[in-house]
This record gives sequence, structure tokens and C-alpha cells, in this order.
Amino acid sequence: TARLLRLVRVARKLDRYSEYGAAVLFLLMCTFALIAHWLACIWYAIGNVERSGPSRIGWLDSLGEQLGKPYNKTNPASGPSIKDKYVTALYFTFSSLTSVGFGNVSPNTNSEKIFSICVMLIGG
Repeated sequence: TARLLRLVRVARKLDRYSEYGAAVLFLLMCTFALIAHWLACIWYAIGNVERSGPSRIGWLDSLGEQLGKPYNKTNPASGPSIKDKYVTALYFTFSSLTSVGFGNVSPNTNSEKIFSICVMLIGG
């Protein structure tokens, strides 16, 4: 609760800078990047949950095949690196928020498609 109250104080101080166009633009870009980060984390979590299922058609499996680092059931450390996964997830969310996505990272399962629809609605 104390941290939330500090956040309210920070928001009041930011109101002083609202008269400067560049400051407002910078704050909007930071907010957009933060929302994209949160959505990328959710996108990764959905892909990770889908990997535990019987079908191997999720976006993480597709990414592993594209990068030449496929997942191996016997080796839990196989597959793309965490950096590859995060950058791809962030790329997907930015492209889905700003347009309808590019298509090289695409949703394959129903839960991925539903999440993609929600991201596109948020971007709209």
C-alpha cells in the first residue's frame, strides 16, 4: 500500500510535465513498451503451457524449428535460448499491437489465437 501511495505521488509530479510535448510522447512510448512487455510475458506463458500438451504445434515449437534448435523431449535444456524466446515474443506483441501482425510468428493453437485476438483489440 505504501508503494502504491508513492506511485500516486509520482503521477502527480508527472502532471507538471504534461505541458511539454516531448515528455508526454516519451511517457506514452514507455507505457506502450511496458504493456507490450507484459503481453509478451503472457504470450510466452501460453506457449510454455501449450508445450506441455500432447500436440507440438505451438509457437515455441515453431520457433525452435525455424532457428534449428528444436525441442528434445529427453533434454529439458533443448530448444531456443531465453533471449530468442523473449525477443520473438516481444516482436510478436509489438507487431500485433501496431498492426495485425506480420505472420512469421503466428498463433497455432486455439488459446494462442484467442490471445492474439485480444492483443489486436487492445492495439485497436
